[in-house]
Amino acid sequence: MEDNNVIRMDEHKNKNKVHKISFKKILLGFIVCIALSILVIAGTCKTKKIKIDGLSYYTQAEVRKAIAENGYINNSVGYYLKCKFATPKILPFVDTIYVSINAPDSITIHVKEKKRAGCLQYNGKYVYFDKNGYALESHEKKYDNVPLVTGLKYNELQMQKKIDVKDEKVFSYLLELTTAISKYHLPIDQIHIKDDGNALLISGDITVDLYDKNDIDIKIPELKGMLKKVKGKSGTIDMRYFSEDRKIAIFQPKNS
Repeated sequence: MEDNNVIRMDEHKNKNKVHKISFKKILLGFIVCIALSILVIAGTCKTKKIKIDGLSYYTQAEVRKAIAENGYINNSVGYYLKCKFATPKILPFVDTIYVSINAPDSITIHVKEKKRAGCLQYNGKYVYFDKNGYALESHEKKYDNVPLVTGLKYNELQMQKKIDVKDEKVFSYLLELTTAISKYHLPIDQIHIKDDGNALLISGDITVDLYDKNDIDIKIPELKGMLKKVKGKSGTIDMRYFSEDRKIAIFQPKNS
């Protein structure tokens, strides 16, 4: 009876040893599975086909080149995971990219571009800036849906830096105008900022005087019909009396 109550130290050690061996085997098996999975992914998921969508201004070639130069991994799963946890910065006006896997060797890169608030002519090129007034890109070409901004007074212009203007609110105002112009497909070539900070919209030989910053969301949609009515003419559409209650605009023909 007494022997049954005796715990032998050598038996206790052997039991612990059995548990330790079992844990080591499980851990080793887990590591082997992970290693095999990585080898399978590396061997079978090399990317052969890349589709890019969501582009408004950038070309396929520009985006492909930028992706290749900014940490691209030639593996569908690997690049998917990389972009999932840390979106690479590929181009100044690309906000985010999202990768979806179509097949082990095929992916689609969905691009979301940032809105360009406008562009300035500087040293023979078009400098594009964002809603915060940062000059981010310089090109010889002008994008059709980005109005040229004139009359904006600034002290200096350096790429990748904020344009030094007296009133920084002008950039959010320009973005509001550009967004509305794009939304309603207005043929506006130029936005001219007057000395008082308000804007003139120029469409061919027609100048639209918005007069102030009020009711932009009402004025711009109404302009589409107005511009059609004066097509082929030259002059100014004066919107100083325009409001939500009184949708009145005066057309003043240009004296020949």
